[in-house]
Amino acid sequence: MSAYKITPLHLGTITRPKKNFLHGYTGSEVEDFPIIVYHLDGEHKILVDTGGCAVDSEYGQRFQPYRRPKDQELDAALASIGVRPEQIEYVIFTHLHWDHASCNELFPNARFICQRRELASLYEPDNPSSKGGYIKDYVKQFSYELVDGDLQLFDGISVVLTPGHTIGSQSVIVDTDDGLTIISGDLITLQESWYMDPPRSSALYYSEEALTMMYESIDKLRKISTRLLPGHDWHVFEPGMGLR
Repeated sequence: MSAYKITPLHLGTITRPKKNFLHGYTGSEVEDFPIIVYHLDGEHKILVDTGGCAVDSEYGQRFQPYRRPKDQELDAALASIGVRPEQIEYVIFTHLHWDHASCNELFPNARFICQRRELASLYEPDNPSSKGGYIKDYVKQFSYELVDGDLQLFDGISVVLTPGHTIGSQSVIVDTDDGLTIISGDLITLQESWYMDPPRSSALYYSEEALTMMYESIDKLRKISTRLLPGHDWHVFEPGMGLR
């Protein structure tokens, strides 16, 4: 099996109540959280997600508080690890929210992969999953290779459908030298919630039914690996990416 190296890239910071990111949390803290893209280097050069929109754009203003200095723009972040955007072969989207899918135009040679039901939901105005965090007109400009459910994409890289945060959220399973590692998107936004007993999802779900889906998704991932990289956690930038 092909082993990949995972590198997290910090692409700006959002300021939000912590209770948004941890289901059942009752504290009132408002904290800074990173927007994260993961670069996978192995047989292919792959990104998981493309990060947020420009801070000074119409949508950047809509999603405040949000800041992103120049060195945290995606092309600059890639340059810091010696990668050019045109080298990226694939972008795998955990989901298509604004902070995960807003720099797509940087990748002229990449094939974009997402779940069919994720993209379809954006064309269904009555679908509760399609409300809120999407920049629909932007996302719809691009062509996607659509997958249905769980699939091995390449040697060492698989996706599994993990709905709840959105109807078509998926997690990426990466084979590394240290074992299978999950990139969960916003199913799990903080590593501490993954290590709780039992684990907790994020508090960002679109219906009560979706919350049930999130916990079913967590159970599914726990059977695959205990190594997980979440959607918005500073610990991934520590040595060992905060993994236990």
